[in-house]
Formats: sequence, C-alpha cells, structure tokens
Amino acid sequence: MCGKVKLLFLIVGVCAVWVSSAFAGRRVTSLSGPGWTCDGEAVTVPHCWNGIDGADGEPAKPVGTNAYDRYGMSVSPNTYVRKAAVYTRALPDPTPGRRQFVRFGAVSREATVKINGRLAGTHAGAFTAFTVEVTDFLKPSGNTMEVVADNRYNPDLAPLSADYTLMGGIYREVEWLETPPVCIDPVTDGADGVTLDVNTNGTVVATVRVLGPGHAVGILASTVKQTFRFPSPELWSPEHPKLYSVHIEIASGDAIDVPFGFRTVEFRADGFYLNGQKRKLRGVNRHQDVGAHGWAATAEEDERDFALIKETGADAVRLAHYPQSRRVLDLCDRLGLLVWCEEPAINWLAKSAAFKANLLQQAREMVAQNRNHPCVFAWSLFNEIYNSVPPDRAEEGWMEAILAESRDLMKALDPSRPIVAASDRQPRRLLNDLPDQLAFNAYPGWYGDTTMRQDIEQWFAASGRQMMGIAEYGAGGNPFEHLDPLPPGRLDPGGPLHPEETQVKLHAADYREIVAEPRLWGTFIWAMFDFAADARREGGKNGINDKGLVTRDRAVKKDAFYFYKANWSAEPVLHICSQRATETVNAACTVVGFCNCGPVTLVANGRPVGTQVPDVVKVVRWTDVPLRKGENVLELRTDDGRISTRRLVR
Repeated sequence: MCGKVKLLFLIVGVCAVWVSSAFAGRRVTSLSGPGWTCDGEAVTVPHCWNGIDGADGEPAKPVGTNAYDRYGMSVSPNTYVRKAAVYTRALPDPTPGRRQFVRFGAVSREATVKINGRLAGTHAGAFTAFTVEVTDFLKPSGNTMEVVADNRYNPDLAPLSADYTLMGGIYREVEWLETPPVCIDPVTDGADGVTLDVNTNGTVVATVRVLGPGHAVGILASTVKQTFRFPSPELWSPEHPKLYSVHIEIASGDAIDVPFGFRTVEFRADGFYLNGQKRKLRGVNRHQDVGAHGWAATAEEDERDFALIKETGADAVRLAHYPQSRRVLDLCDRLGLLVWCEEPAINWLAKSAAFKANLLQQAREMVAQNRNHPCVFAWSLFNEIYNSVPPDRAEEGWMEAILAESRDLMKALDPSRPIVAASDRQPRRLLNDLPDQLAFNAYPGWYGDTTMRQDIEQWFAASGRQMMGIAEYGAGGNPFEHLDPLPPGRLDPGGPLHPEETQVKLHAADYREIVAEPRLWGTFIWAMFDFAADARREGGKNGINDKGLVTRDRAVKKDAFYFYKANWSAEPVLHICSQRATETVNAACTVVGFCNCGPVTLVANGRPVGTQVPDVVKVVRWTDVPLRKGENVLELRTDDGRISTRRLVR
C-alpha cells in the first residue's frame, strides 16, 4: 500500500479530560489460538464442530419433527450436530484508564458473551463480525470470558434453509482491543468506525465515528468528516489492484489504518463497466467451507483458495450465500478479484417482525463492514427465493416487501454500488424486478433437459430485461467416477454416479453459449470447490455438493478446472482429460483435451492419430481411438513441445 495520509481530528471538549501520554494509542491483541475450551474440552479458535459430521451425509435420526425438519434442506437439525456450545477462556488484565473490547470475526449462528458470569452482549447472525465492550465487566485481574455459540434452528434467523451445512462455532478470529476512553468506534454494526467515500478524481471523504467517554451510562458518539485529496491516483482493477491507505488518528491517540482503492463500477445499457471500460465478468462461486476444518479456515487455507481462483484466470468471485471474512475481502482487494457480496436471504423468509429485523441487521452489518473494500462491485439481495418454500408461505408479495426494505437499506448505506440478486424463478416478476441487475441460476442438462441457449432465451423473455448475468451454472463431478462413452440423455443428478466426463461435457456446452451471448454481463461457475451439504446422498460420496472445479480437500483439480484455465488464463495450457480413468474393457476410447497454445496432435502408443485446432472454447476431441491389449499411452502434443499424457490399461 502507498499514499498513506495522516488525519488528525480534534474532538473538542473531550480530549483534554481523557488523553494522557501513558494511554495514547490503540492496542490490538489476538485472542485466537489455544487457551480455549469448548464444552470443557481444549480447542484452538477459530473452531468449528461440524467439519466432519457436517459432510458425512449420515441419514437423519428420527427424533421428532418440526416445521424446519419438514421444509429444510441441508440444515436439517438431525443430520449433524446442532447445539449450544459453551466456549471459555481467560482474558488479558485490563490497563487502568483504558477501554476494552472483544471483536469476533463471526460466531455461528448466535452468540451470547459473558464476562465473569455477567452478560456483556449478544449477536444473532452467522456471517458478520460484532464487537462487545467489556470495560465495565472486568476485574483488575483473573477475568474469564464465556461465549455460547448456538447453531440450532431459529425461526427468526436467516437463513431458514439452505443447500449447505450451517456449521457451528467461533469460526473466525477473535481480538482484544484496548483504546483510550475517547476512541474511534469499534462497536456500531461490527465495523471499524470509518467510512470512506472515494472519487477517482482523487477526492476522499472520511466519515469517522467517535465514542465519547460516557460508556458507563451508554455509548455516546459523534461524527467527524474530513475531505482530502490524492493527486493523480492510479485506478484499482483485476489487472492492476492498486491499493492506498489512510491513517486516521484522533486527538486521544486512538488510530487505525484504512486501506482502499480508486475505481468506478456501473451497469450501462449494454453491460458492466469498471473504470469506464466494459468487461464481461468471468466468475466463480465460493463457499467458506475449507474441508476438515469446516468454516474455521486458517490464513493459509484462505490464501490457497484464492490463489487457485486466480490460477483459473477468473476476475470475479461470488461469496455465496453470505458475507465472508475480512481476511477474504482483503485477499480479493490485493489479488484483484471483483466481489459479489450477498446477504443470507436464501430459499424463503419468515413473516415475523423479529425475522425481518434480523435480516435488516445482517444487511446493515454486511455493508458497514465491507463498504471500504474496492473489490466489492455489488451487494446481493437474495438467492433462489421460493425454493423449498413451505406451501403455506408461498403466496406472492410479502417476501418481496421484506426484500425491498433490505434493498432500500443497502442503497441508503451505500449509493455507490448496484444491487444484484440470483433467481431461479422465471415467472416471479415481482421478485425479479427488485434488484438493479438480475442474474439467474441455470443447470441445463443436469437438473433439466433444456440447453443453455434455451435457458438464456427463456430468462430474457420472462424477465423483460435487456441484459442479465448467470449467477450459477455447472454440474456434479466426482473425479474418481468415469464413463466412456457417456450414455445418451441425462444422468440422474441425485443418483450415485457423477462421472467427471459429464461435468466436462456440460461445462463446455454451457460455455459455448456464454461466450456467444453479448447480453450477459457476467457469469459465475457453481462452484469453485466442493463443499459440505450434509443432506445430499449422491455422486458416490454422501454429504457433499460435488459441483466444484476442485475437491473439498483441495487435493484434486478436476478436468473442468483446466477447461476454464485454458479459456481464461494467459498461461499456456495443454491438458488431456480423464487421467484418473486408468482401466477400461473397451476396444476404443474417447480423448478430450483443452489447449490455448496452438494446434494439438494426438499420439496413441507412439503413432500420430490426427491434429486438431482447438474450438472456440479451447476443446479438442477424438472419438473411437483404438486401444491395444495392455497399457496404452495417449499423448496430446503441441508444436512448442508441450505434452500431456494419459495412461490407460485395457
């Protein structure tokens, strides 16, 4: 980062009372790591208790039903452990004359925080940060914090159902903050207390919320604004993710650094524009599930995930279906990945006033906490509303009214970004007209017998829109299941067989239509990584949604990964498919490969079979390639000496 600017704000009538050199500045200490217990057992935080059982696909136990059991999907409370777990740990000794706060990156799904047995704060919502002031609950030493993390079903808490495992735990980082008595607000909406309005002419307006000294009788806050300029700023983009930083300091000595970038995002009549340049977004969807750790990702695991996303050549990522961690947004800022950031309104909503209040709270926290990130190009309003909705909740209008309130709140908090949404309901015009820009979810050839071309035309006709995105498309793929030749017709997506060759076939067919369609402003593959969906019983491995380009443990890049790398990346790619299919009883086979670096020659057992120029989506394909008894060596070769090899024993 560069362009650091120091802004000194004098809070008149406050600083003189409270500031002394001994107490100046802010101290942030990590409370993550060892030193915690969960239900009496030693654990390391971040911690998640569903990394294994939330992805094993064990059938539900018959322990009774309720409305949620009947209508939920992967979040059924009986398929994996859903409980209220008690975490405890000791706290640092407080510095006299200072204020103390505990910041939680996220607790799923509800949190109750007690200090020395006294209630200090609560939070409802699994995906946003929150901060609790603990100053008045602390003793000079020997302090203990107890956090109850509860991921049980709550009819007033979004999401109500989802096709992913709602894991439990203190699964993001925890921090201890000490500040002067007058400080930059770390509490409101779980945000940092500083909002930046950035103009590409170099003007930046910082709005700073300051907490006064009245915390003992309720938080008092004032707001200070400051305008400053950066001469000739460089613009942030995926190709040049230039970041700046401002150093915000108030007269008490409290200070924070706020990174940001200069860029513009907008939708025009013909598409999406970044910094005034039209681009068709090449995106993937990413769940925060990282395998055995579940939602409790380490920094190394997050960095690995986004390095893999960048390796494909993607320039955008949809954080489905909820806000993800500050570390993830920081990575996207640095790597140059445009982010679709989504509130957790999925499948259906509840009519209660408490549910609506919580959804609006989660929307407000999402925007407040992530607004300064240049990577965020849009806020997302919903995903697949009316999917799995109980019959008594399906009447039109009332869910749209709640979502309209959420949309208006997002726009009021951040007028600079558009509102998008992902729909799978073509006839629902009242729903589909809510966002500024609509994207649809389509799985042609997987969940239905249509083609991507048919789906595109049907969606444009039903929506009345001149441009749209595709928020999800793809197919299941188990890299250890194979079929050659593929059978005619469509496989059962809920069946035990998800051959990798089917995933390749459908992605190639879908992407041929995507590249040919100028009315699409962006498309997002479902999904980048396999993830836990404990209710699923399919594809040879229960408890997993296997539509990822990479396996849940990140050990295998599937063939479809290389398909997109060949299409999106500037790196030369030559890849022969089905390398894990090592045995066959057939006398001939199909050879499929991807190449973005010139004509490709197939050589079978040392003999040239033929040369092809890759098609518009970088695919080469030979059918009925004869095989001899024993081992066969199939090679794809390019003129510049690249070779990709498959070995197949007949």
